[in-house]
Formats: sequence, structure tokens, C-alpha cells
Amino acid sequence: MKNIVLTGSSGGFGRLTAQVLAREGHRVFATMRDPYHKNRVAADALLDWADLHGGHLDIVDLDVTSDESVEAAIEQITSASGGAIDVLINNSGLSYIGLNETLSPRQTDQLFQVNVIGVDRMVKAVLPYMHEQHKGLIITLSSVAARQPIPIMGTYSATKAAVDALMVSYYYELLETGIEVALVQPGAFPSTDIIRSQPVPNNPGASRYYRGDIEKFRDAVSKAFTPGLFKPDAIEVAYAVRDIVQAPVGLRSLWTLVNAGFKEQSVRHINQATRELVDTILEAAGIDKEEVIPLT
Repeated sequence: MKNIVLTGSSGGFGRLTAQVLAREGHRVFATMRDPYHKNRVAADALLDWADLHGGHLDIVDLDVTSDESVEAAIEQITSASGGAIDVLINNSGLSYIGLNETLSPRQTDQLFQVNVIGVDRMVKAVLPYMHEQHKGLIITLSSVAARQPIPIMGTYSATKAAVDALMVSYYYELLETGIEVALVQPGAFPSTDIIRSQPVPNNPGASRYYRGDIEKFRDAVSKAFTPGLFKPDAIEVAYAVRDIVQAPVGLRSLWTLVNAGFKEQSVRHINQATRELVDTILEAAGIDKEEVIPLT
């Protein structure tokens, strides 16, 4: 059994991942913002599920954009776990499908606060405990969008590219500590609540300057996230996370793609090129990657 901290557990990938991991016998600290009011229905549903299925699941109030909230949550979690945090899963995220210009600078900052700064805040909160244990695993939900800065999802893609780069850096920095880092890059999953939860643009009037193909493309992208027949099931992402958690130490891949569609081969090539570039830089610095970096 592992003590697992999971952010963004109120719905989507997070809720499913909490259930899958609890079913496997792990203790899941399912965190979400305001489980007593705003997310009370989601919190109660998870607890009811745990009672029915016998899963070991704790609901913890946590806002990844707040130092105070994260510190309080980690203190609560470690008090309950005897100081052990085996796995952190960074799932909290905020999306936006729409023209970049329609978001205010404050809203763009909001996406980066949740998708990038919030992830870094969580990593730094759990690392002291993992260092004490000389082991640990950090899994972060990135996105295929990190590798494809397409129109209509530019701001979201930028946040995912940033968090992907950040976690790759952590991967290399932590190699000799016993702490592993892994990224999951999902494609489009309509069964999540990605559109419902996205911010309402503060500058919608800017869209009047755009016509034709860009409008058609926005509609096409939105449809990819609309539930319907023959659409992939978000449980695939939860299973991918489970497999990473339960994989042997040293055999976890840095990137795991889930439902990348026709873009999969291109994304794999970019991931591989990124790995080769960093390895080349390490070699130039006189670091033997064969001794330091486990092959995946």
C-alpha cells in the first residue's frame, strides 16, 4: 500500500484515478478545493463510493494556488500517514478552448497559476518528505497539447508545455535521490468536464475581429471534447496512472501517451528528441548518462 496525494479529485481524471487507486489497495488522499461547500457533492460521492467498495480514501481541502492551503493540507496528510508520502499525482488543471485575445491577462495568469505554479508548489511541498524516505514518485498530468501549440488552445498549450519542461528538469535533477518523475500526456477525452469548468473570457468582444477558418477550427476543436458515441473513455488515463504507480522502480517511462490519436507518432518523436537533446547536453558537461539515467 502506498500513501498517495492526488490533486483535483472532484471530477474528471482525478475522480476516476482516486477510485482506481483506492480499489488497488492504496491509501488515497483525494484533494480538492472546498469539499465542504463548493465541491461537497463531489466529496460526498467519493466517500460514498469508498464506503461501498471498501477503498481507503480521505478527502482533503487543498487549493494548489495557495501556499497556506497546500501547507495545511500536507500537514494534515502527513499527520494521518505517519509522515509518509509515497506518491504525488498532479492532476489539478484548468483549460481554455478559445481565442487567446478573448482572455484577460489576469485570466491567462490564472491558467499558469493552476497548471504550472500550482504543480511546482505541490512538488516542493512533498519533496522534503520524499527526501527523508530516499524514495518517492511524482506523476504530473501534462497533455498532448504540450507538443502541439495549435490555434484556439494556445494559452492552455503554453501552460502544458511549461509544466512538461519543468517536470523533465525535475526528472533529471532528482535521478540520484531515489525520487522518480513521470508525465502522462492525454489526448482529448470528452467524458471529462474540461469545457464546463473553463473560465468565461473577460474580453469576448475581441472575437468579432476573427472570421472564417479560425471559427470553423474552434468549432471542430470543441466537438473533440463533446461527449458522443465512439469517444475514448477517461478511465484509460486513470489506468495509465495506476500502471505507473505500480511499475517497478527504475522501469517507469518519463512520458506516457494516452489516446494521442493520429498525432501519437509525432508526439513520440518530439519526446524522444527532447530526451536526446538533454542527454547530449549532459554528455557535453562530462556526465555519463548511462550510469546516471535509467533507460526507459
